Amino acid sequence: MADQVKAAERQQGQMKRPSPSTSTKRIVILGSGFAGIEVLKRVQNKFKNNKNVEITLISRDNFLLFTPMLPEVASGMIETRHIVTPVRSFCNKANFYEANVESIDLNNKEIVIKHAIGKQSEPISWNQHTLQYDYLVIALGSETRFFGMTEVEKHSFTMKSIDDAIVLRNHVLSILEQANLEKENRHLTKSLLTFIVVGGGFNGIETVGELSDFVRETIKGFYKDIYMSDVRIILVSATDKILEQVDEKLGEWALQKLKERDVEFIMNKHVVGATSTSAKLNDGVIIPCYTIVWAAGVTPTDLVAGLSCEHDKRDGIVVNNYLEVLGHEGEVYALGDCASIPDPHTGKPYPPTAQHAIREAKVAAKNLIYQIDGKQNKKIKFDYKTKGMMAEIGKRTGVATIFGFKMHGFLAWWLWRTYYLANLPTIKKKLKVMSDWTADLIYKPDVAMIKKYMYERHEKEEEIGEDRKDIHKQGDGSVHDKGEKNEDDSSKKVQTK
Repeated sequence: MADQVKAAERQQGQMKRPSPSTSTKRIVILGSGFAGIEVLKRVQNKFKNNKNVEITLISRDNFLLFTPMLPEVASGMIETRHIVTPVRSFCNKANFYEANVESIDLNNKEIVIKHAIGKQSEPISWNQHTLQYDYLVIALGSETRFFGMTEVEKHSFTMKSIDDAIVLRNHVLSILEQANLEKENRHLTKSLLTFIVVGGGFNGIETVGELSDFVRETIKGFYKDIYMSDVRIILVSATDKILEQVDEKLGEWALQKLKERDVEFIMNKHVVGATSTSAKLNDGVIIPCYTIVWAAGVTPTDLVAGLSCEHDKRDGIVVNNYLEVLGHEGEVYALGDCASIPDPHTGKPYPPTAQHAIREAKVAAKNLIYQIDGKQNKKIKFDYKTKGMMAEIGKRTGVATIFGFKMHGFLAWWLWRTYYLANLPTIKKKLKVMSDWTADLIYKPDVAMIKKYMYERHEKEEEIGEDRKDIHKQGDGSVHDKGEKNEDDSSKKVQTK
């Protein structure tokens, strides 16, 4: 099978999609995040009646994920499908290909994509296709960064995708079920009920706040035999502050509020090692636990890091103020988490947030349109001053700085929800999320756990193995003779048919 897959890859790798006429302008957008979808909508709207412009969007996912609400999916507050929107619902004119981007040849203007044939879990082959472009928009996002610590990566959960949120939710519920069964073994129970979140930025703080509320409310509502005193929710931060992107004073307020909710903080420390039952800090302290959530930074993908263009120290693609890739001006644009975009006022790169990605996309789309229309002199520079920063630190509590005004508590939380609700892509999604939030105010958390029964399959395999052993133990000739005879009979039946 492996040889067949490799052969199929080689064969498909030689295939190329036919090139359109030379008058056709081919725009290819890579990525279906905030930046990619925003560019798609704007260029589609401009060229919707222009048959000489061909637009293609490529992404490994066929949906736009509203990432700011992932922690609420992990806690069950919001239904999974309510924060994803199908990419095809945006594709009025564009082609969409769900595939992995394997390589980008900036010099020859070619992209190689690859997708599975057959079951996703067991594909019979991986087919490749080569696409040419005239204009390319790279918005491939980022991936979780573990700084080369393979054991930490192996034993940690992340909060970057919809799968991450579902897996973490199921794991937490499974841990509570285990702790309930092992209530007599207090040493094991305390380890099971220790949850560590690594990272003091937006992702880490919002995750630890949501996780703390979810664990404690679920235990209070459904697990009467679990002692709340055995629960430890710990955040490990590499610095002595949290939410440094928002404001120092607001970060201190958030720290105090989370402490009041029994979240523990370990500051100025790093997690440098992990096993399936513990986390190790850089000072040698080992914390027994069965749950580590890593939210300590992101990095561009290996594909982006390997492109033949200039990169910054974190492997982000360096662009000019028009969001054009250096050396490929007017042809290739990069934005979002995978790009290094300099702030003209500070000289530092803009932060990788959804707020900035959407604004970058608007500028990149305008400049791309001007380039195609031959109006290069009208191109605009990206110069965006952040309107504000907001973070949710638990139910009905948040921190925010908006237009220089600082606020915290219920008002900040309400503004956080209002802003993100307004930015959901469709009315349908807005109504569904509002319904979820309303239900959460009335009902207890849902503790249903969707999982694969791996241990049942393991037991079944063991039973099959035992049956085989029993067969071999039954005499020397009779069983083997019958087996050979049956094999011969069955082969004859197949030949007859």
